Amino acid sequence: MTVLFKNANVVDAEKGTITPNAEILVEDGKIKKISSAGKLSADKVVDVKGMYASPGLINLHAHLFGTGKPSKALGGGKAQQRLIKLIHTPLGRKVLSLIVRKNAENELMSGVTTIRCVGDFLGSDIELKKKTEAGKGIARGLRMFVSGHAITVPGGHGAGTFALTGSTPRELEKLVDDAVAAGADFIKICITGGVMDAKKRGEPGEVKMNTEEVRAVCDRAHALGKKVAAHVQSTLGAEIAAKGGVDTIEHGAKMTEESLAALRARGGAVVVTYTPALPLATMDPEVTKLPEVARFNSGVVMDGMTAGAKQAAEHGLNVGMGTDASCPFCTQYNTWREAVYFSHALGVSAAKALYTITMGNARILGIDSETGSLSEGKSADIIFTEGDPLRDLRALGSVKIVVASGRVITRPKIKRIKAVDEALDKLMEELK
Repeated sequence: MTVLFKNANVVDAEKGTITPNAEILVEDGKIKKISSAGKLSADKVVDVKGMYASPGLINLHAHLFGTGKPSKALGGGKAQQRLIKLIHTPLGRKVLSLIVRKNAENELMSGVTTIRCVGDFLGSDIELKKKTEAGKGIARGLRMFVSGHAITVPGGHGAGTFALTGSTPRELEKLVDDAVAAGADFIKICITGGVMDAKKRGEPGEVKMNTEEVRAVCDRAHALGKKVAAHVQSTLGAEIAAKGGVDTIEHGAKMTEESLAALRARGGAVVVTYTPALPLATMDPEVTKLPEVARFNSGVVMDGMTAGAKQAAEHGLNVGMGTDASCPFCTQYNTWREAVYFSHALGVSAAKALYTITMGNARILGIDSETGSLSEGKSADIIFTEGDPLRDLRALGSVKIVVASGRVITRPKIKRIKAVDEALDKLMEELK
């Protein structure tokens, strides 16, 4: 069946332009034709008069195991231990599977048509991807890139939760083999610590993996045709990542010239995540349910992330963005806020931010010939908003129609967390 969207204002984020009163013809999951009004016909016609058509958003850094609602379990301790124990029971696995499906649906309903999952429990992301690719389930149409568990060393970020550990290079290589055999599209490693597990002020990026360990993972992954994404939140961590062969630095920090050169030589990229950093650095610990040290360290991470992103751009590296969904105040439906934060923190235009979260992210994934822009022949990944995102990125927060791999969702429904939205809306007002 063919579907025609007529009277659309088509957004070109790369050029920063709008083509008014255009028609978009979708056939067999792809954009068949984009034309001026009144020239095309189809089996089904949807009048989107006055709406703006933009490429579907791409979330390059997300976890599907959580909702983004603040919880003491996210900060460790006995509450976290009880939760992890539950997840490994038959009942817990069923609950986890349901949560992951619902969270993926929320991503899709909010306008995310491609998602990259960077560490989830028990291969739940891999399981979901198999269903969506088969055209089954509530998240069908969502394009997924999955890592399964993350990989680190004992005591590393995520160890005992969403990451498996290896104590030797051989053990780490075996974890890569297992992940790829299970269906992982890429490998996620955690080189440094993070905000959640840091015990001291100023040390969110304490190094956990050495260069030999990182190289063992990267060499094995590359030999199997897979790229490696690395959690990094310090300059030394970035240096180890770059020298060890990592393809994308997630979060990031200020980098040395040597690190930048090594990353650029292999066509690497930096993926920033302001969605947790900005709120957690500014909100009261009573609200975030995290210790005060987490707020301080979030500020350290945010500053380092911004410095690293600016350096990367200056050196010709691709810079992408993701939300780190599942962290406190990182819901599965607020990817649009990341674009706003990105624009604010890096001082770039709305058009640049929109381009980055669509075509820019697609390039980092190597799928820019398939999606990322509204172009004939590409996948029909389209979002329709009442407001113009080139004027105000907040327009992306109210998507009226989602088209994902040709699946048309005319009334997308999102399960929201009221308290989180209210707090984030207040923060958004302060950024104006």
